[in-house]
Amino acid sequence: MELAQVKVESLVNEENILFQEKFATVYYSAELRVLGVRWHGSFKEQEYVGLFNKMIEEMQGKAVVGFYSDIREQGVVPVGARKEFEKTFSPKGKEMGIDKTGVVTDASPFKKYYLNTIIKITGRPVKLTSQPEEALQFILEGKL
Repeated sequence: MELAQVKVESLVNEENILFQEKFATVYYSAELRVLGVRWHGSFKEQEYVGLFNKMIEEMQGKAVVGFYSDIREQGVVPVGARKEFEKTFSPKGKEMGIDKTGVVTDASPFKKYYLNTIIKITGRPVKLTSQPEEALQFILEGKL
């Protein structure tokens, strides 16, 4: 598969649903080796933490090179959830093999603060874009 031909539907589709919550759908493509989440709503701190814990659990033994996150419909991330991401999930992601992240965003002021904080925390390359294909192609550069 050529990078320019990769469409977001290669990841975000019914067959690749790893699990669903009322506020997010989590995807995994074994072919692309990409874990992704499409947020759709608000959530409480423990729901956010639970989602990431479940992702880590579900990904045990699976190859993963990058993380895709569509946050255009994501609710506000509570401060405690962000701190848990920093302390637990960012290091776990690195251990799992995630070395690049593509984020689809509308870049509202609330999300910009959250995103800049997360980018500093991870210390890994991140692409912020309004185009889902750009986010996925960024993750896969040099991986296909």
